[in-house]
Amino acid sequence: MNENTNIYEQIEKYCLDLMDEKECYYFEQEIAKNPALAKSVHEYQILLHSFDHQQSRQFIHDSLSTFHQQHRSHTVVLFTQLKLHVNKYWRTASVAACVALIASVFTFITVRSIYKHDTKGVYETLRLVSKEINSIKKNQGDIKNEVGNLKKKSAAIPDYPSKYSGTGFALNNSGYLVTNLHVIDGFSKIFVFTNDNVGHPSEVVATDEINDLAILKINESDFSFHDKVPYSIRKSNPNIAQRIYSLGYPKNDIVYNEGYISSTTGFEGDSNRFQLELPSGPGVSGAPILDETGNVVGIISGKQSQTEGVTFAIKTQSLLSLCKSLPSDFESNGINTSEIKGQTRTQQVKKIQPYICVVKVYN
Repeated sequence: MNENTNIYEQIEKYCLDLMDEKECYYFEQEIAKNPALAKSVHEYQILLHSFDHQQSRQFIHDSLSTFHQQHRSHTVVLFTQLKLHVNKYWRTASVAACVALIASVFTFITVRSIYKHDTKGVYETLRLVSKEINSIKKNQGDIKNEVGNLKKKSAAIPDYPSKYSGTGFALNNSGYLVTNLHVIDGFSKIFVFTNDNVGHPSEVVATDEINDLAILKINESDFSFHDKVPYSIRKSNPNIAQRIYSLGYPKNDIVYNEGYISSTTGFEGDSNRFQLELPSGPGVSGAPILDETGNVVGIISGKQSQTEGVTFAIKTQSLLSLCKSLPSDFESNGINTSEIKGQTRTQQVKKIQPYICVVKVYN
């Protein structure tokens, strides 16, 4: 027993760096030759690293002595005693863990309360900011309305009846429209009334006397139709017997008429026009002629007075040529494609109607 005790004292002395150089040298030589001793030293070092305090070292020393006294396996005893040692301190560790848990819960509740309070404060602040933003928006809206009213006053619609009126239709959504030249010729006070019955002062930007065409521009910098024009302007000539329809303003409300192309030339064989079997009357000059797929194929220019239902329309080639002379801010992309192709006639008319306008001139 004394010999065993001496061996474990040496192990402990070696692991605690209490040997002098000579003792350490010879002990390491013995470790190299004795695997059992090397294993014992290694296990002792592991335990020392796990329980680095004086009481644990004394405990391990006592455990090793007990092991040898009882002649049990080295490894089994060491790990059994390790388990007992851990169990010995488990209660203390549990108490510490409980304290830590309680502290964590308390901290969480406190922080959460503060956070909720701060969040409520932020929400109320944002709500106040939102109120301020809405107030600013309202003020801006009021200013915009005032500016609109001033514009209307500066270009007020005369309070007397217009001299003539006709129909025009949009070429794009930024205020360019086409009508007949004879509708506006000789007048400087020109107003375009959009679908909402609001009059907009307009000016002539291009004319074609031979083909009786005039392109107008609503001279309000912020004017715009809600979206791009839904119809396209067809380049090719329509065919005889082709079904067509028109939308115009022979009266205060828009009027729909349908018919067909009865001749590919106009009055007295005019090749720039074609003849329609279509009802028309005063006020529809400048109205668009559309085919069944939503293409504009012509512009109404007049009728044959002696024959009921015979109407003449200008071919769109003349209109497209005139568009080339427009200012650089004119965008013609919108008139190249139709948004209403394949839709029913009712659907087409509903989408086209906002872009058909009344054109009125005043002395």
